Amino acid sequence: MKKIFLSGILLLASACQLIPSTPSLLPSPSPEAPTSTAPIINTSPTVTPPPSNPALPPFAVDLSLPFAQDMSLTHWSPTALGAQDITLPVNLNKVVNFHVLDGLTTAEQAFLAQNGFVVIHSQEAQFGDIRVGVADLQGQPYYLTTDAAYHAVHLLFDELLKALESQQLSPMSLAITRATLAEVLSYLPEVQGTGLEADTLEAAAYLSVALKLLDPNASIDPSVADVVNRQIDQIMAYGGKGDSVLFDHFGSKFEDDYGAYRPVGHYAGIPELEQYFRAMTWFGRVNFRFADGSRVPVIITLALRRALIDGIPASDEWADIHETLNFMVGPTDDAGPLEYAALMDQVYGDSPTILDLKDESRWQDFLSRGDQLPAPQINSTFVNFIAQLPNEKGWRFMGQRFTFDEYIFQNLIYDKVQPLADGTRRNFPTGLDVMAVLGSNSAQQSLNILGATQFPNYPEQQAKMIQAAQAQTEPEWLGRFYSAWLYSFFPILAGKDNAYPAYMRTAAWGYKDLNAALGSWTELKHDTVLYTKMAEGAGGGGPPSSAPAPSYVEPNPEAFYRMAYMTRALADGLATRLQLYRVPSDLTLPDISIDQFLSGMTDLSARLQQLGQDAADELAGKPISDDEIRSIANCLGLIECQNEKTLGNRPTTEMPKVPVVAAVSGGVDSVLEAGTGGVDRIYVVVPLEGQWEIAQGGVFPITSFSSPATSA
Repeated sequence: MKKIFLSGILLLASACQLIPSTPSLLPSPSPEAPTSTAPIINTSPTVTPPPSNPALPPFAVDLSLPFAQDMSLTHWSPTALGAQDITLPVNLNKVVNFHVLDGLTTAEQAFLAQNGFVVIHSQEAQFGDIRVGVADLQGQPYYLTTDAAYHAVHLLFDELLKALESQQLSPMSLAITRATLAEVLSYLPEVQGTGLEADTLEAAAYLSVALKLLDPNASIDPSVADVVNRQIDQIMAYGGKGDSVLFDHFGSKFEDDYGAYRPVGHYAGIPELEQYFRAMTWFGRVNFRFADGSRVPVIITLALRRALIDGIPASDEWADIHETLNFMVGPTDDAGPLEYAALMDQVYGDSPTILDLKDESRWQDFLSRGDQLPAPQINSTFVNFIAQLPNEKGWRFMGQRFTFDEYIFQNLIYDKVQPLADGTRRNFPTGLDVMAVLGSNSAQQSLNILGATQFPNYPEQQAKMIQAAQAQTEPEWLGRFYSAWLYSFFPILAGKDNAYPAYMRTAAWGYKDLNAALGSWTELKHDTVLYTKMAEGAGGGGPPSSAPAPSYVEPNPEAFYRMAYMTRALADGLATRLQLYRVPSDLTLPDISIDQFLSGMTDLSARLQQLGQDAADELAGKPISDDEIRSIANCLGLIECQNEKTLGNRPTTEMPKVPVVAAVSGGVDSVLEAGTGGVDRIYVVVPLEGQWEIAQGGVFPITSFSSPATSA
C-alpha cells in the first residue's frame, strides 16, 4: 500500500481548504491503488508499552482514491431522435392496450393524452411489485424507470454498508478506542500534580464515553467513572440541545444536540450497530475548539500514535477507517488527529513524551500555528452567524464528512441568506436547493413559487453554488461514491431537447425527473446519515399472457451509465481497501459476506451499463435483442432478486420497505426531514413492436417536513 508520511509537513485532507482558493471541491482520484495486505486485528487488544521516548511512528495515510480501474465512464452523444416519436397530444385510440387505463379517472386519462404519460398516487409497496404485476402476471409492457434503478443501488449500498460496519468498522473502532484510552490512562501517574493532570483526565473521560457507547459492558477507570456515566445518561436520554455534563465537569463548555444520538436507518434495532452509531456520533460531533487552548486533543493524538494494537500503531488503524469513509462519503470538514499530528511534529519533534506537552513555550508556539488548520465550511454547532465558523476551528477524533449538497445548504440559509424585510429568516433549505444548483428548471420554478428567491441575496448565493458545481471536473465528481451519486443526477435534471421523445420534453416530465432525483437523494442521505455533516441554520390490466411481455427502459442513457460507473467504482474501491482490514477471529459473520455484496455491486454495474446501452438504442431507433427486452423486466439488483419469489407472497422474506426518512438540515430547535413514500405508478405511451403501447413502471413520491430536534 502506498503511504504518504506526514512528519513535519501539514497536509490538510479536508475539502474545506479548497473552497476559498479554488472552485475545486472534490479531489481527483489517483490511478494508483494500494496493494498490500495488513495483519489481523483483535478487538480486545493488548497495548504494548513503548520503550522510553521512542520516535513517533509516521502518521501514515494512503491518499490514493481507488476507482473502477478497468472501466471508464461511458458517455452518450445525443443526436436528433432516431426512433419513432409519438407526437403530443396522443391520440389514445391508436394505443393497442388502451384497456390498462380502465382504472384511471377521466382527468388522469386526459393528462396522459396531453403529456404522453401520467403518474397516479398508488402508493404500492415495492418497485418490484409493479414489475411482477405488470409484466409477469398481466403480460403488459413494463417501463423500467431511473427511479427503480436508483432504488436498486440504494438497497444494495445500504446492506453493503451495514455489513461493512458490523464486520469491520465497528470492531476496529472499538480496538482503536481501547488502545488509545489505555495509553492515555498510562500517562496519569506521570502527570499527577502537573498542569497536564486535568487535561489528561478529561482526555480519558472523553475516550471512556466512546468506549462505553461502543461496549456498554466495558469497565471504566474509577478516576473518571462518575462523569462518564452521567454523560452516557445524557446521551441516552436523547433530550435535544444541552450543555455536555462532561465538559461542564472539567470547567469548559460544549453544547450538543442529543437528539442526534438516536439511532436511525439501518442502525435502529440492531444493538451492535446502535452502539457504533452513538459512538461515531460522539466522535464526529464533539468539537474541541482550538481557540479554547485545551491540550486534550494533543494528548489523545499523541496516545493514538503511541498506542499499539497487536504491534500495529493505532494511528494506522484509525487511518484505514478515515480513508474508507473519505472514499465512500467525503473528506472530514474539521481538523483531527491527522492535522494535529503534523502541527505537533513541527513543534515537538518526532519523539515527544507526555511531559513534553506541558512545556509552555512550545505550547504557545503550537497555538500560534492555528492558521494552518482548516476552518469548517458546514456548521454543525450552534454559532449565531456563519461568519463565526473560522472561530470554530477545532479537533474531532473522527469528524463528520463534507459533502457538496450540505455545502449548498449552508450557503442558502441564514445567515448566508439575509432575512426578509419583516425579519423572517430562511432557517431551512430544501432538496429543491440542491436540485436547482444541479440544473433542474422545475426545482427553480418551485423555489420561486415557495418564495425562496425573495430573500434579499438568495439569487446571488445560488449563483455562487451553481458556479461551484459547474467548475468541478468529471474526475473530481467521480473521486468519491457520494459525489458520483450526486453527479448522476445531472442528466436526470437537465432539460431535454429533440434527442429525447416528446413526452420527456414536457414541463410535466421535468417534475417527474425532479422527483426521481429527490427520491434517490433522500435514500442517499438516509444511507449516509451517520457520516455526513448536517448543515445548521444560524389501474386495471389485461389477461395474463404466456409470452414474455415487451419492456421499455426510460430513455436516459447517461443516467444509467453514471449509475453503472459509481457502483463499479464502489465495488472496486472497497475491494481494494478491504485488503487493509483485519477480521476479528471471534466475530460470527452473517450468511452473506461483504464479498458477496461487492460482487452484487459489480453485477448491478454491468446490468446498469447494459440498460444505458438499451436506452441509447431506443433513442437511436435501433432494435433491441429479445434477450435484452426480457432482461429489462427481470429483477434488478441482489436484494430484489433474493426476494423475487416472495414479492407477491410476503412476509416470507420481507423486502426493505421503500419509504425512508432522513434528517438533512437543522435550524433553531427543529430538524428538516426528507422522505419518500410508497411507490407511485407511471403510465407512459411508448413505441413497442411497431405500435403504440402503454407501459407501466414505478416512480418515487417525495415529501419534506420539520420535526422537533429531540425526536430527530
